[in-house]
Amino acid sequence: GIPHAAGAAWAAQIRRKGEVVFCFFGDGASKQGAFYETLNIASLWKLPAIFVMENNGYNVVTTTAQEDANAANGEPLSTKAKAFSMPGVTVDGTDPLAVYATVGAAVERARSGAGPTLVESKVYRLSAHGNIIAPPGVPLHYPEHEAITVFGNRAEYEAALRGDPVPRFRGSLVQSGVLSGAKADQLAAQAASEMDAA
Repeated sequence: GIPHAAGAAWAAQIRRKGEVVFCFFGDGASKQGAFYETLNIASLWKLPAIFVMENNGYNVVTTTAQEDANAANGEPLSTKAKAFSMPGVTVDGTDPLAVYATVGAAVERARSGAGPTLVESKVYRLSAHGNIIAPPGVPLHYPEHEAITVFGNRAEYEAALRGDPVPRFRGSLVQSGVLSGAKADQLAAQAASEMDAA
């Protein structure tokens, strides 16, 4: 999808309606040629695109540091943007307000004609990697997260579960008085009902 985003952003640039294209991909995709080719042309042509790399620390069953030179050297993956003369920003992807501010700045930059931004969103995938192909009737995921099954690190996984951003943000909204607990429960039930219907 990364090259397709550049095509859509080029179309948006031609239309001149202030549209911005968002492209979401995992950290593993940043090791593929399409990533480099696309970010190069997007920067060169100042395309209105935001490339959001969801860095969850794992590439299927290896850690990011085992496959990525930047990660292995303790650098944020947003460093890759330097090669394309575009901003690279790392944000806590579990903090909705930080993401809103970071992405908002990137959108303003794109709409101004200054070009794309690479946003590295640091997140933790709470389920196992689910893209393996399996025959009918076989689940399309590992039974447990790789932190447990491959690396034996149940404590890491359990800490991530405790830090789940959805209940954490709900708690901060209720605690700050932006939302009542009853209203939060009502919204959650409404969303669950909508998903069940879908």
